[in-house]
Amino acid sequence: MTVSVKLFATLRKYLPEDAVNKTATIELGDQATAGDIIAQLAIPDGHIHLILIDGKHSAEDTPLTDGAVVSFFPPIAGGA
Repeated sequence: MTVSVKLFATLRKYLPEDAVNKTATIELGDQATAGDIIAQLAIPDGHIHLILIDGKHSAEDTPLTDGAVVSFFPPIAGGA
């Protein structure tokens, strides 16, 4: 299956070199999960705070479907 992957903020450094507009197209096996993307892109543990699959809050073990858009967000800190 093919999915689109969007990485935000500090995670962008893990995008493949062929990514366009901060989005990568990735080929995965039929039973792939969001965790498989994390492994394929070699994103270290603890670097992802939020996963959205087609705009819905999801977990690493959520199964993917062909054509899904998967977005990963890092922990965000700040405030005053």
